[in-house]
Amino acid sequence: MGAIRISAALFGGTFDPFHNGHLRMAIEVRETLGLPRIVLLPSHHPPHKPGHPVSEAQHRFAMASAAVSGFSGFEVSDVEIRREGPSYSLTTVQEFRRAEPGVDWVFVMGADSFGEISTWHRYEELLAACDFLLLPRTGTPLSPAPPARLHIEKEEPHCYSWTGESYRLPGGRRLYCPALPALDISSSSIREKVRSRKCIRGLVPSEVEEYIAEHGLYLGSGEEGRQ
Repeated sequence: MGAIRISAALFGGTFDPFHNGHLRMAIEVRETLGLPRIVLLPSHHPPHKPGHPVSEAQHRFAMASAAVSGFSGFEVSDVEIRREGPSYSLTTVQEFRRAEPGVDWVFVMGADSFGEISTWHRYEELLAACDFLLLPRTGTPLSPAPPARLHIEKEEPHCYSWTGESYRLPGGRRLYCPALPALDISSSSIREKVRSRKCIRGLVPSEVEEYIAEHGLYLGSGEEGRQ
């Protein structure tokens, strides 16, 4: 089995707000796989949780950009924000593949989300479009629990420098499950703390804390965003 040949990672999310859990996971992914680039993708209209409003895209983009401004190899893309309609992951991957055909992309997602992958837009095409990496989620086993229709094969042994497991997807792509540390931080709990006038220091980068205060985000009543 050959070594990993990934050139860059696509790490999407609502990022409402972008917090230290997001930042730490992005750093862990980059260092574990030895990647030169991590592309953060604030979503425009997340299709998986309809009916829940999110903060304006310009704020979420600005918070993510501020959070990684001092980190080499990190960038924030507005490709999903500029796109009209739902933020379908397949469309995003296809756009990056067309723009940079020489790059081997890996799509980063939570281990909990992978169990629902069959509900995603044209998920079989998505699984064949790039490699995937699962992030740990509190209370969710890192070993993937794919839908019944999705057959994956565990690869063993592997020759990667990190501990964890890898799997072969039906289309020939790989699913990586490295053993990464998980920070139990949620965007919803941060928003609630802001509404309750509680301190969020240590939960978000200082740049994000300052941005939230400067723009008065999350001070209204009710749930105004999601992770």
